[in-house]
Amino acid sequence: MERIALIRKFFRKRSIHIFLTIIIAVSVFAPCTYRASANSVTLGPSDAKEVAAFADTFFSQPHIKNQIAGAVFVVVRDGKILLKKGYGYADLEKKIPADPDDTVFPIASISKVFTATGIMQLVEQGKMNLDEDIRAYLGDVKLNNKTGYPLTMKHLLTHTTGFDFTDTLESAKNRPEPLPLDAYVKENMSTVVRKPGEAFRYDNFASMLQGYILQKVSGKSFNQYITENIYKPLHMKSSSFLLTPEIEARLATGYNAANKPFPVYISNPIEQPEGGMFSTGQDMAAFMMVHLNKGTLGSHKILNKDTAEMMQSIHYAIHPKLPNMAYGFETYYHSSHNNQFVIGKGGDIPGSHSWMWLLPEQKVGGFIVFNKDIDFREELFKAFMDHYYPAQKQEQQHMASTQEQLKRFEGVYRDLRVNPWITKITATKQGQLLAEDPMGKNTLRQVEPLLFKDEAGTLLAFKETDDGKIAYLQYHNPVSMAARIHDPKQFYDVPVTHPYASYCKGIQQLGVLQGDANGFFHPESSVTRAEFVGELIRLIGVRPSVHPVIFTDTKNNKYAREIQAAVEAGAIKGVTKKTFEPNRPITRQEAATIVWGVSQALIDAQPADAPLAGKVDPWARQAVQYAVANKLYGPEITSSTQGLVDYKAKKPLLRQEAAALLHTYASHMLGG
Repeated sequence: MERIALIRKFFRKRSIHIFLTIIIAVSVFAPCTYRASANSVTLGPSDAKEVAAFADTFFSQPHIKNQIAGAVFVVVRDGKILLKKGYGYADLEKKIPADPDDTVFPIASISKVFTATGIMQLVEQGKMNLDEDIRAYLGDVKLNNKTGYPLTMKHLLTHTTGFDFTDTLESAKNRPEPLPLDAYVKENMSTVVRKPGEAFRYDNFASMLQGYILQKVSGKSFNQYITENIYKPLHMKSSSFLLTPEIEARLATGYNAANKPFPVYISNPIEQPEGGMFSTGQDMAAFMMVHLNKGTLGSHKILNKDTAEMMQSIHYAIHPKLPNMAYGFETYYHSSHNNQFVIGKGGDIPGSHSWMWLLPEQKVGGFIVFNKDIDFREELFKAFMDHYYPAQKQEQQHMASTQEQLKRFEGVYRDLRVNPWITKITATKQGQLLAEDPMGKNTLRQVEPLLFKDEAGTLLAFKETDDGKIAYLQYHNPVSMAARIHDPKQFYDVPVTHPYASYCKGIQQLGVLQGDANGFFHPESSVTRAEFVGELIRLIGVRPSVHPVIFTDTKNNKYAREIQAAVEAGAIKGVTKKTFEPNRPITRQEAATIVWGVSQALIDAQPADAPLAGKVDPWARQAVQYAVANKLYGPEITSSTQGLVDYKAKKPLLRQEAAALLHTYASHMLGG
């Protein structure tokens, strides 16, 4: 769970749509479809009292009981609810208990499965073709596809679109009024830059686009369609994609890790297909049961049997043993599947975290949601699987590999979604691979031609091109693959002996703060305010703004859209309301202030104390303390014998120092 929580920490802010979940079995670019063996042993939960005892034991553990605010846990099997129970409080101050029938929670990205279900209803009605170019359904929304290959609904459903940006850095609070879904999609349309179907990258915009297309094809508003065709047949009376007064009155209060409440989030767009749904434990039980029963619940049918089975089959995997996506459903926590076929969906926004898992062959499902920024989902899922579906110990067979044979995998790989996430692969003399990434260093042994396993049992899979070259891998990050990149050449003026050589090499790999056309970096030149903000936004890897810039002096600047994106995220302010002074050299304390603003917007950063020496302006002191406490600097900064740090706050930030700041910040964002 640690690695998934780490990724989600970076991408969890739905309010800014930040980027907070594999070799294909048959061919490199064609989706694969497979199911686990039907010869499954009949195990699993069956007795309601026993399931309640299991849940009570789990939630009575001190590290769970003493940390949660409130939680609701649901278990279903064979069309029956075995467990539906609340723990803790929906509101800590008012002491309102978490109730599976009454308490409404935001379920965030679990919304995507409802959106996909609506799409598949239209497919089985013949109103949509999964293999059709989506341009046929976009109406007046224009799609820029630079690949020459069609983008289809299959690609949207499996998050293999090849879009350049799959998230935005826009805060709804900075807009006077949230936009309707169609206007939002038109304004924020992404561009296809990678061949659709080639690589998996968790894609919020793909799911939003599904909702827009559903609305366009059905002729009904998104929430109206879902209400009429999913909620009403299943008697889901407490679910909605709109924050109605009735929903808000029963909404659980979300808390950060320190029990500080979050304000109620206002969706932008108004109806948010990829993450804007509210629901209860009771309603989610109905949704799980209808999918486990192949589209039917009681006398009501929302999907045909073959359509439900299609949704639950794996349609994209980097390797058959490391699957990624069904239609709408995803696969996480592979090491805890215990040889069972498991699909699911997780959801994260500040103050609300959820996970739904289904074992279709066993007709068993589980749902957990809680209203605080802690995480125990994998712990609960592992406990559930180990208790009800204990794994049979299997002897792992390894391939006899040589260093020479493994050199084809060597290289640097950059994550497709989490831009700062770099993985370096090296073949060792022992015939193993050494993987270095933000999670640390791990040694892996080859178990299949394109599959490796580390000491902890975590799988790493590679994907090759048609001509047999290694192009992608997936390892610790469950929400996207990583693309192999060319190892950049050393800057001529930053030799390997230079004190900033490692930082400059690092930012080259991250694709930010590059040198000139002649291969020089100019390490001792100053950095402008525009350049620093622009490169920081590019480091984060989110979409530049599509809105008019508010600063009159940035309109013709090459970083104008990145600066505007930072403004819309609430991360930066101008010198005045209308000016930014983009070409002025940035001071170190100004850079720290911008990093601090971005950190608050992105990762809910909290103030940090640090012993400072030297002069720091009062407005920058908290930001400089944050930078010093997290060691966001290079060799230009040292501590005194008394432990005091002079950040040289008022001096201009040099390019070599900016390289160190951006490189260390990338590591910091990923928990390093």
